[in-house]
Amino acid sequence: MTNYIIPSVEFYQRMPDRRTSDELKTIAHIKRFLEILTGDRKFREQLKGNPDKADELVRSKGLTIDLPRFSCKFKPVLLYDGKDPEFPLAMLWREWIEDLLKFRSMLREDGYSDTTDPRFNAWRKRQVERTNSEMGMLRGDAITHPIFSFELSKGCSVGCWFCGLGARSFKGHFERTPKNVSLWRDILNTTVELFGSAVQTSFCYWATEPFDNPNYLDFLQDYKDIVGVLPQTTSAVPTRDLVWTRRLMGMIKAGNALPSRFSILNSKVLKELHRIFSPEDLMRYELLMQLKESSYGKARAGKTYNKLNSENCADGGLQVNPLVSSIACVSGYLVSMMDRTIKLVSPCQATDQWPEGFRIHDQGTFSDAKEFGDFIKDSISKHMPASLPLDKPVSFRKDLFYEHLDDGGGFALSTDCSAHSFTGDEFVIRLGDMVAEGTHNPVEIIGALVDSGADIFGIRGTLNDLYDKGFLEDLVI
Repeated sequence: MTNYIIPSVEFYQRMPDRRTSDELKTIAHIKRFLEILTGDRKFREQLKGNPDKADELVRSKGLTIDLPRFSCKFKPVLLYDGKDPEFPLAMLWREWIEDLLKFRSMLREDGYSDTTDPRFNAWRKRQVERTNSEMGMLRGDAITHPIFSFELSKGCSVGCWFCGLGARSFKGHFERTPKNVSLWRDILNTTVELFGSAVQTSFCYWATEPFDNPNYLDFLQDYKDIVGVLPQTTSAVPTRDLVWTRRLMGMIKAGNALPSRFSILNSKVLKELHRIFSPEDLMRYELLMQLKESSYGKARAGKTYNKLNSENCADGGLQVNPLVSSIACVSGYLVSMMDRTIKLVSPCQATDQWPEGFRIHDQGTFSDAKEFGDFIKDSISKHMPASLPLDKPVSFRKDLFYEHLDDGGGFALSTDCSAHSFTGDEFVIRLGDMVAEGTHNPVEIIGALVDSGADIFGIRGTLNDLYDKGFLEDLVI
């Protein structure tokens, strides 16, 4: 087990230490209030129709929150003069969320390691930049780009109609035999040898339900022993086996763990979780409101990519968001321990080519840890050049719209979510035009423009910037 723990996990572990016990209790109760507000349509309607009885409604749920100190929506009109600079409980909650957002940004940065091949670090950075451009900064900033996802089952027994990763039906799990345990531990040791502490950003599910593997938690303990932290778990059936759930929560409480989540598929599960576990018990578990009563719609990717909402559908939790999206997050390797397959992947908006919202840059198989490591090394050599290749044609990403700036001083690249401009002299426009044609390599572009009087350093700098920022297409298979 490594003694070094990535800064994001250390920061997350210390979050409660910066609050008093009373503040933590209040945060836990606010969190539960917002869960009920989001996931219980009846409660929302009662609150909307009787705002003057908000405290009474909240107390009926076993919560102790002074709502007028949280939002003006719950402050009697005659007593509210509009001059409150901040509501104290809203400030307390906002600071907690700001810490969670800081943790998320730190976790993304912890995916880089000094012991990792620098070509991989540069490739991952380009995927981060591309994702921000393709999806917009708001959505892009929510993606932490972990470098590994390990599937310990094949398919999923839950069968959610909205699965953004298009999970297939359950076909079995990676059994905990001595041979499999040896392979699993060898694989984990190989990842640490190749990527160091960056592996701590990874997790052990994908288009799978962790509960489907009866030894999932045993494999997680192996992971923590070798990698150093307990990875995130997301389960859609947290009440299926409460012994399992409590064991997971105990492992998380032991420390050096990433935050885990429960997907809430129906009101029965929400009420059961809230009945069994106190607000304090669940304070550090995100509840993903996927039930039909939820005020949130579903991501358009995977099983919902081509789904149309019915004309009379008014339930947020049953609707599919109008714009395509993605719930994928890995910029690295997707590993199936059952099939012995490994894929180099990165997030993208769902498309006809990639309906599940992630690109596949390369894929292969392995029978042991050596073949596993060899594939990774080969994929880095094939797909992650240290700098922009000079002998291969370059083109803008397919999702980018290319146009000249109105003042004639450069060109713009845009998507539905972002816009970027490259300004300069006439040679910048000519460079953009040649890249947009998609048939010229950098040597040809540089040669043609320098022959016309362009500064070689400026042209090379612009090409390198386009490459480093992920504006050039790098998908070669």
